[in-house]
Amino acid sequence: MILLAFKLAGGGKIPRWKDGETVQFAAYAGGYPTRDHALLAAYKLNDAANRWNDLGLRVKFKWVSRLEEAAFVLAYGGNGGSTIARAFEPNTNDLNTLFVYQKAFEPGIINSMYNVFLHELGHVLGLRHEFAPEKEGSDPSVQIGPRNPLSVMSYTFPPQIQPSDETSTRVFYDLPEGIYQGLQVLHVIPDN
Repeated sequence: MILLAFKLAGGGKIPRWKDGETVQFAAYAGGYPTRDHALLAAYKLNDAANRWNDLGLRVKFKWVSRLEEAAFVLAYGGNGGSTIARAFEPNTNDLNTLFVYQKAFEPGIINSMYNVFLHELGHVLGLRHEFAPEKEGSDPSVQIGPRNPLSVMSYTFPPQIQPSDETSTRVFYDLPEGIYQGLQVLHVIPDN
């Protein structure tokens, strides 16, 4: 199952990238404990982006070397407590940030960084947490497909893209702009 919708100014809306768009991303190497940390995170993010690209959605991710060409940047967020990484939903900001935190480099987690980025890129695509109706109930959400506690958008660790995630995300990206279950579907053009 995929849950959608974010509470934005003016009410609940379902943002997703416009058909045919490429969401370009870069990595900022500053701030990491070592250069190797920065390289590992960048490579794992690119691998996760390619996995989402393999689904053949109507939107693609593309690595670029220049921040000026990117819709979002991977950056080190330092000590985020228990948070491993944090992303954003589709929007028209000049530059968004996908943060990876110190916890992502700890034993037991570092080998699953690719999986963590699969989950975070789900948010970048417009997907909500599997448990959003119960734990994020103040923000409206709609469900596409059956519930799956193993969804990449759950907190099952390490996250893996499930067949239900593939199917539901394709259905999501097939939605026309307009109203879906009472919420407005917005087709967003990335600011690459």
